[in-house]
Amino acid sequence: MNKRKLFSWVVAILLVFLAGWSVVYVKHAEKINSVKIAKEEKKQQQQKKEDKDANMRRPIKWRKSSETKKYPDVVGDKDLWVKVSQKKQRLYVMSGKKKVYQMYVSLGTHSAGYSNEGKKKFPTGTFEISNKRGEFYFNQVTGTGGKYWISWKGDGKYLIQSVPTNEHGKYIVSSAQNLGSQVDTNNSIWLSVKDAKWFYKNINGGTKLVIE
Repeated sequence: MNKRKLFSWVVAILLVFLAGWSVVYVKHAEKINSVKIAKEEKKQQQQKKEDKDANMRRPIKWRKSSETKKYPDVVGDKDLWVKVSQKKQRLYVMSGKKKVYQMYVSLGTHSAGYSNEGKKKFPTGTFEISNKRGEFYFNQVTGTGGKYWISWKGDGKYLIQSVPTNEHGKYIVSSAQNLGSQVDTNNSIWLSVKDAKWFYKNINGGTKLVIE
């Protein structure tokens, strides 16, 4: 084989190698690019979620409002209703399909955090906010009370209220610090002090309440 033919063969082999390498490189680059795109999409989705809750106060302050923005003006809103999520431990003030305000809550029964699933669970379904309400109560049986309470079931047995107090109306800090997590709340839905006061003054009797 003369030098010219040998050179031609070497060039041909190199071209085949380069062609194969370029295919591998392109596939590898496409894979890396697809991973980057997936990560970027995930980041954008997370950002949207964070933006949606951007006004939520962090860390949770049981004396203050749940959101850093002003409370909504709900006077005369005929589409007003309230939704509570046990899973997320949130209360949503709704106007039709729109969430106009979010609040941290705590709600649960003895079944929360216990292995005995036979114990009573927190009621779910559709209820109605009652006109039965008051600025303070104390339950001798449970040894706890609350401020700005509103009944929604059981004629005063089930309440929306502030974080719990003792018999003198002093907040029980060890319990209040659990706001936003599922604990035994003695059939009540706990709100921060400021949220409970706003809720008490602005959510009228007859307002629909949905607990999921």
